[in-house]
Amino acid sequence: MTHSVILLGGPDSGKTNYVGRLWTALDAGSGQLKAAQQPDDITFVLEVADHLYSGNFAPRSEHTDQRRDFEVVVVDQAGGQETAIVVPDISGELWRNAVLDCEIAPDWMEELRRAHGALLFIRVGSDQDVRPLDWVTSQRMLAKLGGTEAPGLATQVMLCELIRFLEVTLAERADGSLPRLSVVVSAWDLVDAQKFAQGPRAYLEREYPLLAGRLADIDRLDVRVFGLSVVGGDLKADAAYREDFLEVGLDGHGWVTLEDELGIWRKDGDLTLPVAWVVGV
Repeated sequence: MTHSVILLGGPDSGKTNYVGRLWTALDAGSGQLKAAQQPDDITFVLEVADHLYSGNFAPRSEHTDQRRDFEVVVVDQAGGQETAIVVPDISGELWRNAVLDCEIAPDWMEELRRAHGALLFIRVGSDQDVRPLDWVTSQRMLAKLGGTEAPGLATQVMLCELIRFLEVTLAERADGSLPRLSVVVSAWDLVDAQKFAQGPRAYLEREYPLLAGRLADIDRLDVRVFGLSVVGGDLKADAAYREDFLEVGLDGHGWVTLEDELGIWRKDGDLTLPVAWVVGV
């Protein structure tokens, strides 16, 4: 059985680094999903993983039209049926342009129709995040600065439109249940202890209220929210953490957060969980 999982998000949302870290987790075989066999071509994910192993995040790949899809056969820890997971790599820049142009390329539309679920990425503290404008204040400020061009489409508006794409294209699961969407808030290690305890859903409600309201109102998708740290800390700003990371290595670093039955957000070192939940393996 083949499951296609589509990854969506704007520029600098964390998709590429997650795919590279996902492969190392699948290869290690310690999570809910593990690789059942070596993929035919993993050049792309190995390049990303090499950056992570060297203590750096992979550079953005947003300004390319080239597709670098990742396909791997996985099996769950119980040793059930093998499942081929296909992750089409479509850059955040191209997703954003699709929303701006109100048009999706035919091959992307086909990928969406084939997909069994999706992961939608939002990154904490991204410099590519575009906030809604206070138009009166903004026009005054632009006039003082001698400029007339306002920032582009607000990030949360773009994300809401991507959700609409999913609602109208994703098919029901084989058992008749709703298609699944993992909303992944990446760079979750950057938030303070209070925000961590409140969880990524509360973060979205505070920082992206339009998006949070849209997620709460969805009846065509089964949604679950995760926090994500691909390496467990800040390799750029935290020199001490980076030094420790380089001494120990990538294995054992990184985690997701998920809400337990008591409503408490907890860390889990299994980085395959957002994908495992979507495909239902």
